[in-house]
Amino acid sequence: MNTRIGLALALILIGASIGVPALGQPPPPQPDPAKSYFVPEAGSVGTPIQGMSAVSRFHACPNNDAFGLNARIKVVLRDASDVPIVGFSRLSIYVNFNGGTAKQGFSGDGADSIIANGRASNFDPPCPLVQYVYADAPTDATGTTYITFAGANSANPGVAVRDPNRKWGHYDSDLPVIADGVQLLGRLSDGGTNGEYVLRIKNVDLIDGLTNGRDHGEAVSSKDYNSFRSNIDQPPDDLSYWRDLNSDGSLSSGDLNIVVAHMDHNCVYPNP
Repeated sequence: MNTRIGLALALILIGASIGVPALGQPPPPQPDPAKSYFVPEAGSVGTPIQGMSAVSRFHACPNNDAFGLNARIKVVLRDASDVPIVGFSRLSIYVNFNGGTAKQGFSGDGADSIIANGRASNFDPPCPLVQYVYADAPTDATGTTYITFAGANSANPGVAVRDPNRKWGHYDSDLPVIADGVQLLGRLSDGGTNGEYVLRIKNVDLIDGLTNGRDHGEAVSSKDYNSFRSNIDQPPDDLSYWRDLNSDGSLSSGDLNIVVAHMDHNCVYPNP
């Protein structure tokens, strides 16, 4: 075989093995940040709840047992020509956590106040490392997939199935949603405007975790309870927004009841 032909064939085979398009083939479509978006959702996939009614379910427990009504975001990917991107890998679509704080040695572009690791302050009980919360399945014929917070079966995207390796504590003011390296913007509904919604997930584990103190990162303790209970009917402070777990605009007994239901929960209790 001619040496040049052999070399060309070898390069084509190598390119195919790592996902590089063959010569003459167009590159795979990339999500356009102006056309693509995500939306807060809950309920059934067929008749979903969107907007703030869905956001009311966006509160977590470090044992991954707080999300209700299939709490999720719907992700829609379109290219620059506004054409749906079909079959986009679920592993290229994710919510980006750093995994921990700078004091724990984590850095990067992800949410850096989410505590999701087994280092230093979180090794007893052991907590899983969570740096990416991946989409449930590849995008469908409409360019749509879901990131269901509790976890999901890829054969039934948008319907929660608890993932025991998806646990975290604390919160962050902006949870980046990424598709193939492109940061997506949120809408409150499919007919909304890009940028009008920022993904945030409140957490029953509110206090501690941002320092390197031992075992404070992912547990619901009396400190958390007291922070909620002592601030009912009090003037707003820096944590008022995060104490409003059901996002109804105020701290009330409903929020406190959520805390009580998850008291003493951590990465291994009450469910492994």
